[in-house]
Amino acid sequence: MKRTLFSMLIMLCTVSIWAQKPIKAQIKVEGEPELSRLYIQVGESGKYGKFKAEEVIEGKKGKFSYTTQADKIVPARLKRESGDNASYMTIILVPGEELRLTVKGEEYFYDGAKVYKDCRKADDTLTPIYKELIDYYNKITERLSGLSEEEYKKVLKVCQDTLAMKSEAFEKAAEEYARTNGDSEGAVLFLYNFMDVDTLYSLAGREIQNGRVGEFLKSRIAYMNEQRELIEKQEREAQAKLDAMQGAPAKDFTLNDINGNPLSLSSLRGKYVILDFWGSWCGWCIKGIPDMKKYYEKYSDRLQILGVDCNDTEQKWKDAVEKYELPWLHVYNPRTSTVLADYNITGFPTKIVIDPQGNVVKVIVGEDPAFYTYLDELFSK
Repeated sequence: MKRTLFSMLIMLCTVSIWAQKPIKAQIKVEGEPELSRLYIQVGESGKYGKFKAEEVIEGKKGKFSYTTQADKIVPARLKRESGDNASYMTIILVPGEELRLTVKGEEYFYDGAKVYKDCRKADDTLTPIYKELIDYYNKITERLSGLSEEEYKKVLKVCQDTLAMKSEAFEKAAEEYARTNGDSEGAVLFLYNFMDVDTLYSLAGREIQNGRVGEFLKSRIAYMNEQRELIEKQEREAQAKLDAMQGAPAKDFTLNDINGNPLSLSSLRGKYVILDFWGSWCGWCIKGIPDMKKYYEKYSDRLQILGVDCNDTEQKWKDAVEKYELPWLHVYNPRTSTVLADYNITGFPTKIVIDPQGNVVKVIVGEDPAFYTYLDELFSK
């Protein structure tokens, strides 16, 4: 009995030792001969979304060698600068496989073991299509910068269809590549950054699904499901707090208006007030401006809108008010303010309707047509 137990312990130790496999990476950063240090954060095995402490990779003339061990495929964050806020590129480390990575600016290219060579093949096939999409998007962004609201809408309308076509072309190309190369570990690993992971897993071959790449994909799927559940829970809790506000007195606050003068919420009593929590960075906030203008003009004799700018610099806030010609009242909410917490604001835009007596009567999160339907019903009484 003792001998059998001893044999089992030896076997378990042997399995533990051999479960860890070496990962060797040769990294070449082109065009940066003075670069002598990189930083890397390796993902924790089997815990997608969690990363180990940052490590330093020393090198010379843009050439680096890195060695670690893992028992499962893990993502890693490769950075030129240290710190949690530094920009990074996500690479994949496969146990027992040697990686030769070439970095050019913000791009990187796999080579080395077969799994990485297959990554490179997928890269060579799909990246030109992806770059065409990104280049077009960047051109649109540059072209839209500084336009008036009317010009912005015209240019965006012209460009949207082309952008959608290019985006759809890349999605179709990626899905077709997954369908025809679903038995290639490298192809599937490359695509995991560009496709819905559930779809990618379903298109992978049976051996891939049951092997190390399938295990990696499943860990990411599990992580995404956990995050989705967490977000849904947070949204339910936030909505419950918002619902509890309805019927309660609106908490007063004083913030500086567009001219730098203090403006208090309580000074607006006597009319319905809409608190519009927004920001120049918020796409849906900007998208809702035309309807906000229309309803402000329609009911200006009975309501006042108070735009509360959030998570902006003062200059960006003022520029946006001028650019979009927003005719209502505006205040700037600095990051040191407690107004967002006082009103349980977690999403943008959020619109809070306050009656003439200062009580909250309606809270709507997002750019929802229901908000304008509510105003029509409210003022038709």
